[in-house]
Amino acid sequence: MPNSTREVDVCIVGGGPAGMVLGLLLAQQGMKTLVLERHRNFDREFRGEVLMPRFVQMFRQIGLFDFLEKYPHLKLNNLEIIFKNWHLAKFQIAKIAPEAPFALWMPQPILLGALYDKGKTLPNFDLWFNASAQDLIEENGTVTGVQVELNGKMVEVRSRITVGTDGRASMVRRAGGFETESESHNFDVMWFAIPRPEGYEQTVRAFLSTGINYLILPKYPDLLQCGLIVPKGEMIRFKEKGIESLRKALFKAYAILHPFAAELKDFSHFNVLQARMSFVKRWAKNGCLLVGDSAHTCSPAGAIGVSVAVGSAIVAADVIRKALKANDVSAEFLDQVQRIRGMEVREIQKMQKEVTDGLIFAPRAYKWLVPFLFYLFAKTPLLRQFQRKLLVMKEPLPIDQSLQSLHF
Repeated sequence: MPNSTREVDVCIVGGGPAGMVLGLLLAQQGMKTLVLERHRNFDREFRGEVLMPRFVQMFRQIGLFDFLEKYPHLKLNNLEIIFKNWHLAKFQIAKIAPEAPFALWMPQPILLGALYDKGKTLPNFDLWFNASAQDLIEENGTVTGVQVELNGKMVEVRSRITVGTDGRASMVRRAGGFETESESHNFDVMWFAIPRPEGYEQTVRAFLSTGINYLILPKYPDLLQCGLIVPKGEMIRFKEKGIESLRKALFKAYAILHPFAAELKDFSHFNVLQARMSFVKRWAKNGCLLVGDSAHTCSPAGAIGVSVAVGSAIVAADVIRKALKANDVSAEFLDQVQRIRGMEVREIQKMQKEVTDGLIFAPRAYKWLVPFLFYLFAKTPLLRQFQRKLLVMKEPLPIDQSLQSLHF
């Protein structure tokens, strides 16, 4: 039996970017909101730390960008595609997205800390750290709350609407019996960081080869975030062969990685991100809604996963506000989030698959042709159109004016 009970309008399971943004918007609109975060704080390793122009557009739309920009970050200005020593293409983000002419590198501990700072100013916002959601509470076919282990004690949180923003391994999705419509996973990214050389440009670089492809991005404050793009499970195979096999792979890569390779002694420097794309068939049940990665995961292609999740959270804030006002928490009402966001999410996932299939995992017999074909493609306006479609919002999110004129 739980030791105590807490009653709120909305309980949000998961304190990532989507959960925190959703909590802020709801609390600002007067709804009593509780966010549950299973970790003790935000100080841990993340990988979704690049915020592309569509994220900047969204935060401007809800009135939070000027606040967020005051926190430590880097502005990334260019994107480059390189094959050996040949620059296949170089793009200025300002030309792709003049309305939001940069990407941000903001470590998620800083991003989430900033959102929490704002939340502390709102009387209807609350966040529990070290709060692990264990199960959903369901009565008469409607989810009415969550069983939570808080600092080792069981607490019952009763809520009119429960939202799962708890990511790819969502407890809410599992406990609620939500069905996955599609899922794919054919590669991983092995992330690691190295010191940033003096004078290194604020540029995102993708390196193509006939072997391993990889990424290098500036990382706040003075590092480079590097990622090896490998077939799924490759980290396990490297470990089976020993660290020397990975060292050799790095020595075949860009020279900036060679000092790191020379000093490499074990696998502790690497974090593996499974490039898993998925789409839940229906995001809502009575009294319950999935938002962000709980409902739809993106691959790392384009570095837009956080932006897509936050976009769904902003739309969900509008729908939840209306649901509570109408006293209608049915799946049919909450389905509006998926009706608004589902088509764009599918389109983004389709584009990401085209990128990975065409650039990264082309058939081995044709892999040597890929850089030349991409070079020719980059000379046409089609690539710019593709980039803009992936990185930039075509139009503002369709939310009520009250959410676009918040005074945070």
